[in-house]
Amino acid sequence: MLRNKIIASGVIVGILCLIFFTIIYPSKRKTFLNLKGEYTELDRTMSIARENLKQYSRLEKEYDSLITTWRRIELLLPEEREIPNLLEDIARVAKRCGVVVSEFKPLGPIPQGFSTEIPISFKLRSGYHQFGKFLSEISRLPRLLKVGQLNVKPLREKDSEIITLQADFIVSAYTVAKEISQAGGK
Repeated sequence: MLRNKIIASGVIVGILCLIFFTIIYPSKRKTFLNLKGEYTELDRTMSIARENLKQYSRLEKEYDSLITTWRRIELLLPEEREIPNLLEDIARVAKRCGVVVSEFKPLGPIPQGFSTEIPISFKLRSGYHQFGKFLSEISRLPRLLKVGQLNVKPLREKDSEIITLQADFIVSAYTVAKEISQAGGK
């Protein structure tokens, strides 16, 4: 009788195992494998997100640095519409230094990649020291300027012992290229 109970228990356990492994286990295993795949994918995504988060502060600092640099460049390379202001600044400097500007003539703009060169031809008369002071002061204007093609000649005033000079030169101002300026404003 004990033997029959053991056999019956074994058969019941076998039937339960058979039911479990043929009906319950396959569907649960499939669900488990799907969840394991989702977990692996989410874990990989989280790892990437953690790495990106580590780089975020570095990228934020780099972005702030680039914005600061861009603002400095905008001061040195303003937009083209600010050229009349530059001419007024140069006229004020000339007057303050005792330089007589006899002629100035804007020449055609010259595109140069990220910037555009705007040359302006000047002819002036002054004393040697006044001319030096003039050049020094325009170099301190808050923009990027270049003096080139400098031609200086002595000039003696009529009925005067004072020797002055006559200078012809080109002052080149630089502006942000229109495409760059428009992209920076967006």
